[in-house]
Amino acid sequence: MNIVKKYNMELLFQKRDKVGENILNFIKDNGYTKSGFAKITNISRPTLDKLINGEIDSITTFTTHIQKIIDSQNISEIDLLEDKPKSDNTPINAFSDNSPENHERKPEAKEMFMILDDIISLYEMYYNK
Repeated sequence: MNIVKKYNMELLFQKRDKVGENILNFIKDNGYTKSGFAKITNISRPTLDKLINGEIDSITTFTTHIQKIIDSQNISEIDLLEDKPKSDNTPINAFSDNSPENHERKPEAKEMFMILDDIISLYEMYYNK
């Protein structure tokens, strides 16, 4: 690994909370689910969650998984540091064209969708070969 790349990874590791936020923005902006993104990047879903939450404490582990994201998505280290989400964070109207523009899911609904996403991840892990 050359000195510039090593420096960039150390910087990414130091700012891993921001990197995690940007990974989540990247996932959303490109229409992936966490499960789908984990599969494409060959990172387990629990590890992806740790990356997103900035919870990986080993620079070696962090570097390995960040490199998988960089290679599979053809992005640079700098892309993971810069805050430039494509979306404007406006809630997406996923239910009906007739619902109000300012419609936002209730916290209970958001929690339910997170549970469903976890169920899908389990299915993919055990049944999707």
